[in-house]
Amino acid sequence: MVGALTLPQYLYLAVAAAYLLMFLLFCRLLLWKRYAERYYWRRRPRLTVGQVEAQARALGRPLPFFSILIPARNEAEVIEGTVDHMAALDYPPDRYEILVVTDEKEQRAADQRRPGIVREAARAVAAGLATLERPEARGEGPAPAPPPEAAPEVQGLVLGLLARLATEGGGDPSLAPLSLTSLPEPVSRQLIWEAARRLYPGRRWGLETRLCEVEVLLRRRLRQAREKDRQAAFAALLAHGIPVVVAMAALRRDPGQARLVRHLAARVARAHHSLTQEILVTMAEALAGRILERLRRLREAGPEALHQALEATYREVYPTTQDILARKVQELARHPGRPRLVHVTVPFDFDGRLGGLCIGREVPSTKGRALNWGLGFVDPRTEWCGFYDAESRPDPGVLLYVAHRWLQDLGPEERPWRAPRVGRPVQIFQGPVFQVRNFYEMGPFCKIASLYQAVAHDWYLPALFRHLPFVGGTNLFVTADLLRAVGGYDHQSLTEDLELGTRAYLRCGAWPEYLPLPSSEQTPPTFAGFFRQRLRWATGHLQVMDKIRRETSYPPERRRAVLRQLFRKGQREWVFYQAATLVPPAALAAYYLGMLDPGVLPAPVRAGLSLLSLIYVGFTLYAFRRYAPHLDTAAREAATLRSQALALVNLLLLPLAAFLFPVPYSSALVLRGLGRSPQGWVKTPRTRE
Repeated sequence: MVGALTLPQYLYLAVAAAYLLMFLLFCRLLLWKRYAERYYWRRRPRLTVGQVEAQARALGRPLPFFSILIPARNEAEVIEGTVDHMAALDYPPDRYEILVVTDEKEQRAADQRRPGIVREAARAVAAGLATLERPEARGEGPAPAPPPEAAPEVQGLVLGLLARLATEGGGDPSLAPLSLTSLPEPVSRQLIWEAARRLYPGRRWGLETRLCEVEVLLRRRLRQAREKDRQAAFAALLAHGIPVVVAMAALRRDPGQARLVRHLAARVARAHHSLTQEILVTMAEALAGRILERLRRLREAGPEALHQALEATYREVYPTTQDILARKVQELARHPGRPRLVHVTVPFDFDGRLGGLCIGREVPSTKGRALNWGLGFVDPRTEWCGFYDAESRPDPGVLLYVAHRWLQDLGPEERPWRAPRVGRPVQIFQGPVFQVRNFYEMGPFCKIASLYQAVAHDWYLPALFRHLPFVGGTNLFVTADLLRAVGGYDHQSLTEDLELGTRAYLRCGAWPEYLPLPSSEQTPPTFAGFFRQRLRWATGHLQVMDKIRRETSYPPERRRAVLRQLFRKGQREWVFYQAATLVPPAALAAYYLGMLDPGVLPAPVRAGLSLLSLIYVGFTLYAFRRYAPHLDTAAREAATLRSQALALVNLLLLPLAAFLFPVPYSSALVLRGLGRSPQGWVKTPRTRE
């Protein structure tokens, strides 16, 4: 009888009901998947440039012109690969441009930092050479003390100069960067520096990991090369990197120099025979001696020559985003079959408004501010503006799809099915973002978070568009006319993308349509980075709601509807899911305290509830397999079987990760209640590519 149930039995039934409810909510993914595939993913046409050109001719108009805007502050580690990818999109190159917006503050900071580091590096070089030239350094007395330890950035610059000297052969083929000739000279020198930086000081622990990092860097640079050519380039990279390490050890008077060289020879070349090791060591020391001789001649040419060489090296090994883009602008201009690359820099005192002014004092940097500046430089022919992050890799056919859909709406015939609430012609497209590309460089929690974020964009986002005019900051396309009508981005908003989407609807009635072509991107590799990013998103969500409440000029019905949906998808869901994550640990504690009685349910039912956990884990593994094509192939190919297996084992930490997912969002509510919400726009950290 029900009345005979004890309190522990009631509590256990409540826990079981909560557990079953969460599973049923999880099963909604299947409904969202069915909707997304039925109306979007399976409806994607296979388009060619010729088909879309014919579609445009039938309407008596040219193909639409696109401007792809990419804000990039402190993005030197990823921007080159993004520009290369954007330049290879499947669209006539004369009908789109790539516009990268950098920040003057980045260049100003580098200009302020560079002189001091160059001076310190020059002193370190002089001190090292002076130590080498003393009689005791030639074995004619007691061993000299090594120079004082330099700062990491200074040490890296000296290492970079040695790498530069290793490749400046002056016609000597033995010092030319073999098998790296397909790369621009600054790139090959930077790769040699990267290899040397990871091998020095060459401690036994972690060497295999650092060698793997070097291989990943090279694979990313030589994505189109054959495996045989990549292996030859890797060998050439080590053949130049090891002498640089040896030269650095000699310059630093490293007491373990001999042991260092032999260890590198044995580990890098897999040389276990003593004679083979001796040959490799002799060759490395001979090449290192030639590098040091070049360094002596550079010093003898005068302080100015050494200073200039260090200045040039600094720009290669510690480039700003602007340094890389200056090279890429020239590189693309030399190829007539590539789109135009435009590089503009936001002045430090730009007020942030679309068409705004420079006010003579520094203004905080935000993504919206950078994009508003960039919109002032788009080509006059631009009909669509696309927005991507600095590490984005969109589907190559994305411009063809947007052009095709827009031309469809401009034509006389109505589509057989239209997304709910999307006007004709469509003015906003928002595509999914699969933030999984740096999967192998993430921590365990971020691996799981990235997969479930991809699932949400893949299946849930189309369903979300039935209720909320949500747009993200990347894989987004907006007509130039609409951007002008709404006044561009809110440069003060922490979530300028969500704010733009809601304002476009409230002011102009524009509703986004789902774009069934993904862009692969990165997730912050650490939980700290993930937390800061999501905290900004949640705080910006609340900020957008406050702004809508203050703005009374919008149609009241639209305003109420948007606020209602923002609350449902925001505060209500955040609190619910955070509370749900507390149920398992609370139930576990109650069980050990004797406050739960599982005997109220038959053993088969309890076993079935336990098996539900395996479904979550199985789905996580399925998500990994589903989005594996979007993982960085270079990292995956260079990863050992052991590291790949460990990456999959990380996915078993799902129960802990599930608790942490909503923490940034609930934290935003707590901080708001305390009046301590974040105010500044925080840049998302990147993994080097």
